[in-house]
Amino acid sequence: MWQPRRLVGALFALVSAILLLVSPFYPLFIGRLISSTANFTMTFDGWGFETDAPARVGAIVVNAYGLIFAAVMLFVATILTFVGARIAATQGNRRVAATSMAIAAAFTLGVAVTVLPQLTNWMDTFRATGLPGARVDTTVGLGFWMMAAGTFLALAATAIAGLPTRYREPETPPSGIAVPVQPPADES
Repeated sequence: MWQPRRLVGALFALVSAILLLVSPFYPLFIGRLISSTANFTMTFDGWGFETDAPARVGAIVVNAYGLIFAAVMLFVATILTFVGARIAATQGNRRVAATSMAIAAAFTLGVAVTVLPQLTNWMDTFRATGLPGARVDTTVGLGFWMMAAGTFLALAATAIAGLPTRYREPETPPSGIAVPVQPPADES
């Protein structure tokens, strides 16, 4: 048996971990330069960048390791939040779930905060310098949106894992008197 609210939080954590695990394999940023003399595309992902330009110069920060480590932390926290989502879970189980989820979400947020300035830098610096009549198209890639959604879901899962548990008195059966159930002494 599950506590529905905590089960939703555990599912948020699971989806968050999956999104962060696959986000480095999708583009974070795509830039296209179209002109009469040059036409190329640059695609940045968590592992580096690819281009069909005549010359490939430079390097970028590899974000994949941080994103994958965040996903691993979230998978561990997800397991603990599923344990804490059971009705039979103890207060200690719930505290461990909330703490592990908070640590994983904090790390995930830290990784996302380091990728965001890189994205804004790529958007600001990708332009046609010195090419008359050139058109530049920049796009935020699917990998970035997956990372952002995963981070948001990790924070939501943390908030849900930290909410106190509420116990309801059982309804009175049609043919008898309900026995009240005492909530645990330590409600968190």
